[in-house]
Amino acid sequence: PMRTQRRIRVLGAILVAFALLAAACGDDDSGGDTTTTAAEGTTTTAEAMDGPTITVASFNFPESAILAEIYAQALEHAGYPIEKKLNLGSRELIFPSLESGELDLLPEYLGSALGVGFGVDSDADSDSVAAALSEEFKAFDVTVLDYAPGEDKNVFVVTGDAAAANGLATVSDLKGVDPVTLGGPPECEERDTCYLGLVDTYGITQLGFESLQEGAARIAALKSGEIDVALLFSTQPIIAVEGFVALEDDMGLIRAENIVPVIRNEVLDAYGAGVSDLLNAISAQITTEALIALNGFVEIDAEDPEDVATVWLQENGFLG
Repeated sequence: PMRTQRRIRVLGAILVAFALLAAACGDDDSGGDTTTTAAEGTTTTAEAMDGPTITVASFNFPESAILAEIYAQALEHAGYPIEKKLNLGSRELIFPSLESGELDLLPEYLGSALGVGFGVDSDADSDSVAAALSEEFKAFDVTVLDYAPGEDKNVFVVTGDAAAANGLATVSDLKGVDPVTLGGPPECEERDTCYLGLVDTYGITQLGFESLQEGAARIAALKSGEIDVALLFSTQPIIAVEGFVALEDDMGLIRAENIVPVIRNEVLDAYGAGVSDLLNAISAQITTEALIALNGFVEIDAEDPEDVATVWLQENGFLG
């Protein structure tokens, strides 16, 4: 069983450290007797829903699995039939299944979904990116729901020692380091927000690349000196714990990356506003600070994403 209160205190300290480091709801017409109140975040269920199974997917990293568990468990508690297909892989692998109808619900990230999923440039304005993403997903027969206040961006991270020795504070500062090797997942090498962006946008032409799929492998390689820069997520508490330095994206390579659930219209048509109201109420409670804490439970305390999601839902009133 989770030792939640102790972990909340521990993660509170991590949140403080991270903050210093970064200085950086409605009516249900679905036929079942379910009431969702966005303001209170409570859900009660009188009977199971009669309709299609909602297949919830995630990418292959812990935060995505946690978010998928949060949305899936809340829907299941509200009476909707759920199937989970988690840790499937990258966006390039998941999008075809979402388009075909094999998958129904996916926690996404605004800028990456638009840029990587559809090849459309975006910026740091969440509203404009969400609007553009909604237009693109229409071809998939998919709806983009409300985005969360919480945001998780890619960050380029160096060790504290390397930052001090080389005067590294911004990504542009890497141009003064030769040679320099970036560690990232395989798809990073072909993305303009990752390796290609560092070469083409920032002009870091002396940059090498090492393919490391798992974040833990990148962290280990960075600590050992096997790589000089690691691609990590801004909501990973390990950044503060290890004293790493997340370099400032001074040329604006990284887009707005608020959490946002996307869902097939077939599901919304079958169940009415109950599904979207519940998911939007949940998203409204997902802050950046919550993401850091949730990730800490998994990455530092080695808790299971399913258990972490359950406790968060209970603490926020969604499991009654």
